[in-house]
Amino acid sequence: MEEIGVLVSSELKSQSRSPHQPSTSSEGVLVGDDLYIHYKNLQKQLEFLQVQEDYIKDELKNLRSEYLYAQEEVKRIQSVPLVIGQFLEAVDQNYGIVGSTMGPNYYVRILSTIDRELLKPNSSVALHKHSNALVDVLPPEADSSIAMLSADEKPDISYADIGSPVHVLCMTFD
Repeated sequence: MEEIGVLVSSELKSQSRSPHQPSTSSEGVLVGDDLYIHYKNLQKQLEFLQVQEDYIKDELKNLRSEYLYAQEEVKRIQSVPLVIGQFLEAVDQNYGIVGSTMGPNYYVRILSTIDRELLKPNSSVALHKHSNALVDVLPPEADSSIAMLSADEKPDISYADIGSPVHVLCMTFD
């Protein structure tokens, strides 16, 4: 608050005890010129507070417009054609490793608006098409369709163990 000129109450009390503070008579009533000086001091404080209020209102207006611009920018980034991938591992707060459906694993930047608690290993994510930045976490319902698209592990049973395909076909017709 001090950087924008807002005084804390203890500072206001110390400021009000300035040498220009009006003197009072024994009955607590302000006397002549001192009353005028006190009035002028209060008027200056009022003007100062009005300037501060105007400044804060302008700053709030600017921050709201910047916030709207940032939201539009995030929407623009998320609206380009996205690539689907699997989140593998978080390297740090801003970067992670993602396996793409288009091929290799990527070291990518994670958008700052992403909820880090949703980023779990093997969760489906949306990647920016050009920069491969992680821009969204897909809902769990999308995982089943993506799992069908990915390559399964190679089985450890060979055709020799179960017989040739011709032998299996003959067995089914017998």
